[in-house]
Amino acid sequence: MATYNTQQKKELMDFLKKHPERAYTIDDIAEGMKTDPDFANPPGKSTIYRLMPGLAEENLVKCFSGGRGTKASYQIIGGESCHFHIHLKCTGCGRLLHMSDEDSRFIADSLMRADGFRLDMGRATLFGLCRSCAEKKEHRI
Repeated sequence: MATYNTQQKKELMDFLKKHPERAYTIDDIAEGMKTDPDFANPPGKSTIYRLMPGLAEENLVKCFSGGRGTKASYQIIGGESCHFHIHLKCTGCGRLLHMSDEDSRFIADSLMRADGFRLDMGRATLFGLCRSCAEKKEHRI
């Protein structure tokens, strides 16, 4: 499938690169770009909806399923090899953390030994609170 580097796609990628530590819903991206002075002509929400599946297919962004009625979120991969570790999603602030490859392998190996379960680490995401949110004690898991 042919890919095109349009100005809208470039601006979308620039926004995601500016915030590599966060996963955003499409609504969050559209609002963030609209209010960020660095983006004079941000793409509309429908354009972002159209572009995101292609960016995920090109392995430029990672899509995290919303689950339980919440919307999917997207985060730039940023050169990290996201296929070899588990992701940690903070339900308080929305940050997405990358577990170390070593700790991820330990968990995957433990699951394999105990239950014969093969974990797809490129798609595995654990939900909870990051250190900062847990210390604030404002959020519950």
